[in-house]
Amino acid sequence: IDMAASAFSLYNTSKKYLMNGTVDLDTNTLKLKLCTSASNASTFTLSTFASVDNEISARGGYVANGDALTSVEVTSVLSAKSYSLDCADVVFTASGSALNNCKFAVIGISGGKAICWSKLSTSQFTISSPNTLTIQFHANGIFEMH
Repeated sequence: IDMAASAFSLYNTSKKYLMNGTVDLDTNTLKLKLCTSASNASTFTLSTFASVDNEISARGGYVANGDALTSVEVTSVLSAKSYSLDCADVVFTASGSALNNCKFAVIGISGGKAICWSKLSTSQFTISSPNTLTIQFHANGIFEMH
């Protein structure tokens, strides 16, 4: 299944951490994890990656705390006044068992700060084995800062 992620929303404190250098998008390892509909992922006041609850079960090719983002880059979009975070699309494979109850994608730093979240669907869904879920980021990137 190819999933075009809705716009990612920045957590309130992630803006602060991006501005004061606590989060460095060029050097920190960013991860994307999948969460269920019972997750608090859309709560804007969350600050740590670990505080985002109800991650899907680590099985079927999915590991706890998700997958590291690859080809991460900060680039200008449209003009020198606007920058975006972008990376390669993320592919999760249901290997041997299903990836159950997916609804949210959350990006953060494992053991560190939560950065942003996206609602993948209006209701949770399951990826049965041996299918894949591809998170396709917007052409302008995961999020933009103006």
